[in-house]
Amino acid sequence: MEKIDISRFVFLLKMFLTMMLIFIVQKPIFMLYNSAIDESVSLVDYVNVAYHGLALDATMSGYILIVPILLLTISFFTDINMRKWLLPYFCIISILLSVIFIADTVMYGFWQFKLDTTVFLYTDKPADAMASVSAMFIVLTLIAGIVVAALYVWLFAYIIPKGILKKSKKPLLALIMLPIAGVVFLMIRGGVGEGTANVSSVYYSEKQYLNHSAVNSAFSMFYSLTHQQDFSTEYQFYDDDLQRESLINGIYNLESVDSDTLISTSRPDIILFVWEGCGASFTGCLGAELDATPNLDKLAKEGIFFSNCQANSFRTDRGLVCVNCGWLGFPSASLMKIPEKCEKLPGLASTLKIEGYNTDFWYGGDISFTNMGGFMLQNGYSKTYSENDFSKSDRTSKWGVPDGILLDKVLENIKSKKSPFFTSIMTLSSHEPWEVPYSRLDRKPENSFAYTDDCLGKFVNGLKASGKWDNTLLIIVPDHGAVAQEGNEAESLFQKEKTYYRANV
Repeated sequence: MEKIDISRFVFLLKMFLTMMLIFIVQKPIFMLYNSAIDESVSLVDYVNVAYHGLALDATMSGYILIVPILLLTISFFTDINMRKWLLPYFCIISILLSVIFIADTVMYGFWQFKLDTTVFLYTDKPADAMASVSAMFIVLTLIAGIVVAALYVWLFAYIIPKGILKKSKKPLLALIMLPIAGVVFLMIRGGVGEGTANVSSVYYSEKQYLNHSAVNSAFSMFYSLTHQQDFSTEYQFYDDDLQRESLINGIYNLESVDSDTLISTSRPDIILFVWEGCGASFTGCLGAELDATPNLDKLAKEGIFFSNCQANSFRTDRGLVCVNCGWLGFPSASLMKIPEKCEKLPGLASTLKIEGYNTDFWYGGDISFTNMGGFMLQNGYSKTYSENDFSKSDRTSKWGVPDGILLDKVLENIKSKKSPFFTSIMTLSSHEPWEVPYSRLDRKPENSFAYTDDCLGKFVNGLKASGKWDNTLLIIVPDHGAVAQEGNEAESLFQKEKTYYRANV
């Protein structure tokens, strides 16, 4: 039996560890160079930045390993000079990594955001772009780039095997590369969860400088390159301003009106309850005859009920941006997935935080999905909670933690909070596949909404019993609407609108 040659796998491991080391060392250098931005950064922050950035470092390392893995797989079937192929490859990689890292490091102090495709806006007039820096700055930056690139080339050249890698006498041993490729694929993807690797998946702090420091510079650039969108085409449908103005004329009441605030203080505790998919098709107070929302219907009678609100979009990521920032969604683009855009948006949490409110966001699922966690930190939430803050036994649905368990934990947290606070909750149980630990209505979609409604009723009763209710403003909104059942009037309307959308947008 042929002895398995482990040299291939040792080489891959060395290459992976070298790249991880390079990316980890980049972070304190980036932070030290930009230390004037936040002089309160401690040694613990350096450690946290390196730790939280590991996920994207592994992702970028996985991308770089694709070519070596392919060559090593080929080497099982034929003799191959790995150095002949890999040395030029890693020379290019070294130059790219060094240029991106140095540019990101020195430009961050000017731009205050990670290097992305914005840099290409200035390549047509480099003289103007460099007008704000000295010649010495440019020379030192070039020298630093050359030195770093040379160091990277030396490291990779040291690891790349010398001589011919002989083919295996048993080519089927190449199957061993399959699990390795699978692990690399998971690194590239960002794990097995619903969310995939993205810039904000490493965000962990309310300080954007620390979040930015944790982001892998190369990943940020390539992610930006692969997610380019022409926003000028996202909203221009009608031809002229007069036609657009005629459509919205009279929709908004610009006159001040007296209203009953229903609260006894000007600084109430605020709970924003965003209900997954709870549109008119399921809501009794909006005419649905499904008996799915008795508790919501009761609250609508007790408070102020807005019966003519229209969903901003058809997806949660768009809806949350609208609810938190007042920003309309684009038909085929998600601002939540573009951190550099979200940083510039106003936000409920950031505004209330300035007013002295403690802010937090709760979601029972994978908070990295569609950049949700990063967006919330950017938006001003000091703390975010997700499925990772619950035990594995609590994650009983496809999406994560059922709403009942989530709201029980939120309620316990609220009971110990100091006023004023702003707590935002995003539910998930009323989402396909409609699996909930509850059985009152026959059809699964309606029953899932009935479950969240039941959880809402218990949550409100708990607030009342805690003594917090009288000083709390509870706001309940959907992120978007869902269709109750196939074949009914709502479904027919939905299909017509979808057909119109596909034909005209």
